[in-house]
Amino acid sequence: MTPSAQAATEFLERSDFTWHQRFELVPGVWTPGVSSVPWLCSVAGLPSDLSGCRALDIGTTNAGTAFELERRGADEVVAVDIFGPEQFGVTALTEFLGSKVQFVQSTVYELADRFSEPFDLVIFWGVLYHLRHPLLALDNVRAVTGREASLETAVCDASLPKRLRNERVTRFYRRDELANDPSNWFSPSVATLEDWCGSAGFITERLGAWPERGPERAMLRLSPTAGAAEYEELSYERPLRCSAG
Repeated sequence: MTPSAQAATEFLERSDFTWHQRFELVPGVWTPGVSSVPWLCSVAGLPSDLSGCRALDIGTTNAGTAFELERRGADEVVAVDIFGPEQFGVTALTEFLGSKVQFVQSTVYELADRFSEPFDLVIFWGVLYHLRHPLLALDNVRAVTGREASLETAVCDASLPKRLRNERVTRFYRRDELANDPSNWFSPSVATLEDWCGSAGFITERLGAWPERGPERAMLRLSPTAGAAEYEELSYERPLRCSAG
């Protein structure tokens, strides 16, 4: 049974965790986060009916996307974050909504060890630029993607001189140069992002890069290639696995 609008409003008023995501908690009542889950779902072209789908949401924070996947009928939804379920209210939200979303505390680098079966749909939004090892992260995302992954991230095209906008370049932020946030490390150009994903073993489809005059964010649809990832055929490096403990 869906909680009432009054109960949802009271839940928001007593919540003491940080809201990163904006989503409809119950019909007519929205959370106060700045990252719009409905808008990202629209750009990603997520189906309205996910019946029969097993889905993974990486970097779930408030689990707003995970709850939306569940509402669209996904049979199983697993939400992953490096922080525990209390940090951004996942436990409280799951209980309030009567949700069956499963939470797993893990880094993206451990995914290949954490999950033995691939997911039909993998969501990887707003995470890549927070990682010091983006290619290793993409390798792990590919390892758990059975059918499709959706990737949204910061890109650096807007900050590049025009002569470099078609080049394969990446910006590194040693401290808090990107959005005054010291947890941001890298932003590739859109072209570089596509090449990273191709190297990691994905077929890429660019769904959006905005703003149009000079992208600061981009959304890709990724499908895993058959067989080994491209880099495995070119490099002496083998897939790196982390122990899940």
